[in-house]
Amino acid sequence: MTGVQGGGMRHRWGWRLVVAGVLLWPALAPAAVDVLERVRAHGAVRCAVDGTPGFGGVDASGRPVGFDVDFCRALAAAVLGDGEAVEIERINTANKFRALVRGEVDVAFGMATWTYGRDLGMGVRFVAPTFLDGQALMVWADSPLRSLQQARGLRVCVQDGTTTAANLADLSRSRGLELRAVLAESSEERLNRFIRRDCELVSGDHSELAALRATRISDPARWRMLDETLSREPLGPYVAAGDEHWFAVVRWVINATQIAELHGLNAASVDGLDSGASAEVLALAGHVPDAGAALGLDAQWARRVVVQVGNYADIFERNLGQGSALRLQRGYNRLWRDGGLFFPPPLR
Repeated sequence: MTGVQGGGMRHRWGWRLVVAGVLLWPALAPAAVDVLERVRAHGAVRCAVDGTPGFGGVDASGRPVGFDVDFCRALAAAVLGDGEAVEIERINTANKFRALVRGEVDVAFGMATWTYGRDLGMGVRFVAPTFLDGQALMVWADSPLRSLQQARGLRVCVQDGTTTAANLADLSRSRGLELRAVLAESSEERLNRFIRRDCELVSGDHSELAALRATRISDPARWRMLDETLSREPLGPYVAAGDEHWFAVVRWVINATQIAELHGLNAASVDGLDSGASAEVLALAGHVPDAGAALGLDAQWARRVVVQVGNYADIFERNLGQGSALRLQRGYNRLWRDGGLFFPPPLR
């Protein structure tokens, strides 16, 4: 694990990898702690992310950047007043929930799918979707494969301990495909094995594979995505179970980014409101004195999110969309009025 200091931001950037033989989970009971008070005492929000391009990485200066990193910053802006007061730790999927329950991180992002088993059986709670995705497959461009059904008996590189691996096992069984899983401990190892052609296909979330295709090979045309979506993957942060207050804080910070987009509120417009603005907009802009009371926050919490990090559209476009190297389409991740699936609740 490496440590980097700079610009008022504290962040740790390393991998915790699963060691063979330690995947049996002990009985994990969440500690009865007030996470918000712990965060304030620590002076930073500790967030687990993974290394998927566009979601979690570092820029040329070593500063953590990405879609999930920005949501961590939004949380820090709301609760600490400073979006740079974050500690980013890169933890793989199999270990991030253990780290949450042990109190080693405050929030776990990093391509974590909302599932029944995770929500009820691991001492953690899914907060809210921040990105809606689906499982996909990628092959080398010279492959004759056009669908999963044609992959009978072939090798698929997949990260162990993920819904991707579980979905593939289920599909292989139900369709009689006899797929051979080539398991990797990390997303990096999975990609490297695909590059070495240890497998004919690689599987992951569509956005993840598209990001790798755009950033990890000099000629993206050498890799091809199959036109098939294998699963539903609502992605977003998890928190440790047992602290409803912290759960609500994280959820409403996420909601605030989408509500701000709904009203066209961003860093440039938040100071130009007139007296006729709606009560919801006034609350977002910090003009309602008790707007943060129920969360244990001050009236300016949502305003800081908008000013220091941006609304949902800002976060998406900067890291994943047309303002990024990935140039992903928003698709399902648009607001409902724009043909997407996000329908934020009222800030009332």
